[in-house]
Amino acid sequence: MAEWRISDVAPIRELEGLDHERCAALHNHIVELGWTQRGLALDTLDKRTWWECYGGDAALSSTAERLDASVVSFLKASWHGFAMDSATQPHLFHRYLARLCSPEELWQNANYSEEEDDSNKRRYITLYMANWALGATHPLGLVLDQDEFTAMQHMSMRDTEITMNGRQMWLPLEMVLDGFVDMIDQGKIMAVDENNSGEQERTEPWIMPSYTEPDLEDTLQAFEQLLDAIHVRMPYQEQSAEQNLLEVVTGGNPGILSPNSFAHRFLTQCSRPNFTHIAPGLSITQQQPFAPTPGQANENKLFPLLLFTSTSPAHQETQRTPWGERIRASPFAHDFDDISTYPAGLYLTETNPHSSHPFEDGCKLILPFTLGSNAFARTSDGALIGENVRKAGEDASAEIEPKSAELYQLGFNHFIAGHDVQLRYVLCKWMEMIEEGKWEVDEHGVAGGIEKWSETDLEEHWSDYQLPMSW
Repeated sequence: MAEWRISDVAPIRELEGLDHERCAALHNHIVELGWTQRGLALDTLDKRTWWECYGGDAALSSTAERLDASVVSFLKASWHGFAMDSATQPHLFHRYLARLCSPEELWQNANYSEEEDDSNKRRYITLYMANWALGATHPLGLVLDQDEFTAMQHMSMRDTEITMNGRQMWLPLEMVLDGFVDMIDQGKIMAVDENNSGEQERTEPWIMPSYTEPDLEDTLQAFEQLLDAIHVRMPYQEQSAEQNLLEVVTGGNPGILSPNSFAHRFLTQCSRPNFTHIAPGLSITQQQPFAPTPGQANENKLFPLLLFTSTSPAHQETQRTPWGERIRASPFAHDFDDISTYPAGLYLTETNPHSSHPFEDGCKLILPFTLGSNAFARTSDGALIGENVRKAGEDASAEIEPKSAELYQLGFNHFIAGHDVQLRYVLCKWMEMIEEGKWEVDEHGVAGGIEKWSETDLEEHWSDYQLPMSW
């Protein structure tokens, strides 16, 4: 399978049309992985292709007329029999995608922008149907552009307001499918058998752990490499051997975190630095503004955990209601709205570990000021921070409302439902900034106060602070 995975040695191929061979190989590999992970033998898998399942050339002649030849080739090679209503073992293609759409559904759900005329309504097809069990209203799925042969995941039909705004950059279909394979390889998506007794919601046969062992290991490695990059550049390089940030970060009350949580396990294994600043204006915290009172911790519901704090308070954003009033807009869940004053800094954000879409290692950098007024700072999807992503047109800067908590975020997620960026990517970016000399180091650690982050919205610096898109 290695020859079909996307890598430095096997990059995206420049072909006319869809790379149907690679896409079909990735599709079938996902089916195989799910089938075998749930304990089923491959010789019981119905490997009839989509084209065979719907009657072949004669039955699909009118459908073929509206499909590009390379898309037809993909459908003639991609397994689909396992997903038919008559299948003996109900099996969804992926946690976020139920199956390839039927001929009748291909053009049924794809929404077009107002600029698309009727003659071009063959262009977009809903290739895969979304997993309707994940709670999205009006679920859509993975839409393929037959002119560009790029694709985009849509949990809901309403997502088309963003993806069709004329500014969003779609991805080659093979890149999206390769991302789905990567999620399975990393253990973020798992197929389980009928004996699985976990609390996480299963959409047959898939579950999504709230974090994985690779998540924990990679984040620990990124943190230690960040500390090393700072230490080696300090005037005095004596390195502390003291371990365990748990007592410090929890303010001496480690019981507020479940021992099985990502935060508890991460902090227990982190080295405690002997310098002050781990990033501009940010140091290891010693208090938790959102922590429950002793004895009130709920291991099934996490709270925003401050990791690296500023001495400045977080900016208090507001939003305008339909009737014109401006109200406070918290970057956290409604459960924490009663706390209106808290430090700026980097937080692990709250999640329910047993919900349908949990990311215990998701984080937000919340600043004491907003970004976006200069129209340079961007999220991973290329959108300007603060732009109205649901408004169509080429000029994204016309209606920017600057934000204080969108730096490093993904924006619209091209692969799955939206979530906060995973902590390891932020830590790796900080290490890169130090190693490339974009952040200076002095005797206190990383130099520069919290105001250093304002350069994110400058033309010469914004790209240094943009993370690549990930799932």
